[in-house]
Amino acid sequence: MRYIHILVFLLLPSLLAIGQNAAPAVAITLVDVDEGGGTVVVNYDLADNENDACTVRLEASLDGGSTFVADVSQVSGDVGAAIAPGTGKSITWSFGAIPNIYEATVRVIADDGHTPDIQAMVDQVTEARMSNLLTDVAIPRHHLTAVAGLDAIRDTLLNAFTSAGFEVSTQSVSHAGGTMPNVIGRQTGLENAAHTYIVDAHYDAVSSTMGADDNASGVVATLEVARILSQYRFRNSLRYIGFSFEEYGMIGSGQYVQSGIPAWETIAGVLNMEMIGFYSDAPNSQTLPAGFNILFPDAVAAIEADDFRGNFLTVVGNTASAPLNASFVSAVDNYVPDLLRIPLSVPGNGQLAPDLRRSDHSRFWDAGIPALMLTDASEFRNPNYHTPNDIPSTLDIPFLTRCTKAVLAAAAVLAEPLNAGVDSYDLSQLVGITERSHALPCKVEVNPNPSNEVLRIVLGDCAGVQVSARLFDIRGKKVAGRDLYAKGDGSTFELPVKDLPAGTYLLVLQAGEGGTTVKVEVAH
Repeated sequence: MRYIHILVFLLLPSLLAIGQNAAPAVAITLVDVDEGGGTVVVNYDLADNENDACTVRLEASLDGGSTFVADVSQVSGDVGAAIAPGTGKSITWSFGAIPNIYEATVRVIADDGHTPDIQAMVDQVTEARMSNLLTDVAIPRHHLTAVAGLDAIRDTLLNAFTSAGFEVSTQSVSHAGGTMPNVIGRQTGLENAAHTYIVDAHYDAVSSTMGADDNASGVVATLEVARILSQYRFRNSLRYIGFSFEEYGMIGSGQYVQSGIPAWETIAGVLNMEMIGFYSDAPNSQTLPAGFNILFPDAVAAIEADDFRGNFLTVVGNTASAPLNASFVSAVDNYVPDLLRIPLSVPGNGQLAPDLRRSDHSRFWDAGIPALMLTDASEFRNPNYHTPNDIPSTLDIPFLTRCTKAVLAAAAVLAEPLNAGVDSYDLSQLVGITERSHALPCKVEVNPNPSNEVLRIVLGDCAGVQVSARLFDIRGKKVAGRDLYAKGDGSTFELPVKDLPAGTYLLVLQAGEGGTTVKVEVAH
């Protein structure tokens, strides 16, 4: 029988938003694997500031944490509803037919049943922060004429997603003599991880412009939505994406739709931001594409009644995106009521209104995926479109802030917030400290134990045997080691420990298929 015993202290911070009920905190404290008995025992501590009883689940992943779909139906112990906060909680999982349990990642989730306040999330978006972000992002960025700027915004996205604690990846995209990746951050849902909503913007610009509205405005909104929502847990997953090569025909988003979506994932909706910062309250500042009045008479009537002012956010969906469009409008009305919005529903995939297909959302439409384009109407309102005059000072920061709040509210509603804590542990870390099913052929003594200078390892009863000695800390990290050659005469070997922190360690001795594990203490 293999038996593994490891102590881990991995306490994630409580997800506390000001003025809200604090989320529970879960800390896995002990993991035991009995391979012969087919069980994993996960011990954990559960804390809740309000001392609320929680619903606790154990989940397991066999793909490094991308999906938690392993069968964990055979569980017992402190799991299920009405689990009171406290220390020394334990869940036993009978893992059944999993051939290599050490490929699994386990996690414990505790939900206290309170729903986080979406308005409190929305209110964290401030004009000052949006203005500062816009200054940082609105720089020349083009794959041929301003490569350094494009690299800088790529890195800004990567660093922001990494700092948020997301699963971060890139998808290489090449076009027109250049290469620039799609940048992707994944915030994994705690219940329906394969059910995903995307928040995105393209981060390239045309040559010879700062591209403040097109599309630094969308990028800074993506960054801010990601930063704020990373503080919370959700039932469904969110992906935040910076698409490349949009200006060359939505190349990056097209490649993502074709080959970037995992087979196990369902994209339930896309919130694509395409220029959301230009605003004008002047009459006749809003023009319309030809034929607009035929396709959208109600929208045109509303714009005309307001003297064609460019003071609204256009919410563009196709026929298949009608439920998503309705959800977005509802979120705006509930959480950002001072934002004027005009929803449009384009027949089919928008072939009758090609001006409404000119962004990354259209690639999702063509693949049958619900998607919205959120826009200030680009050149039909903004006279600086695709010119050197597209600079930060031409944008309206209050309008950009309201639009960002709207996207955040809609994303939060769709993803469904949970007041939950979670802690996880990768069982592959345990393989290095496994006690073998075959005993070590040598008698072993370790002294002194505890030790403050050296560990003396005495091997007897065997000769001509090479023994590998490895010392692991309590998290499973190797901290020292050497090879020992047993001579059968009580050979003594020393392993220095004076430079190691005081604490508990595991000394693993292996010879061929045989092995043994000795718990040792270092005390200074």
